[in-house]
Amino acid sequence: MPESRVEVSLNAPPALAFGALREIVSAIAAQEAAWEGFALHVDLGDARLPDVGYIAIPVILTAKPVQPGIQQIDIAFRAARHPESFPTFDGAIGVDSTGPSGAMLWLSGEYSVPLAAAGKLFDATVLRGVAERALQNLVDDIATACRARIDKNEAAYARYRLFDRP
Repeated sequence: MPESRVEVSLNAPPALAFGALREIVSAIAAQEAAWEGFALHVDLGDARLPDVGYIAIPVILTAKPVQPGIQQIDIAFRAARHPESFPTFDGAIGVDSTGPSGAMLWLSGEYSVPLAAAGKLFDATVLRGVAERALQNLVDDIATACRARIDKNEAAYARYRLFDRP
């Protein structure tokens, strides 16, 4: 099984970043509101096709409960439709501290390709780099959502402090 690790920097305190990550992963797993039909995606150019669009595969994500004191969530995902035809992923997503006001959002794990040896050959040649790019896009999407969630919570706190106090 190929291993992968992708990460992106967040300009946010680690505790806030992990709180937002936990809420977002829970929403994706529950298919709530904006996260309904969540999909992994890559540009067609990443699959060595004319770059005139993208490929999106809706996924079902499962998350194991967070252990106290550990800023990572064990996750797994598979295609929502025809899961036997697409790779599956088992790993973890989490937040590491890069300082008092900085964090690194990361995703690490293994993905397995279908069709045994033929699938591995296809993944290593024709679709080389596509799975890695899909995982990078996933982390980028979640990082953007984390930043938006943190900003929204901070704005709500500021409104409370400014307007709801006597």
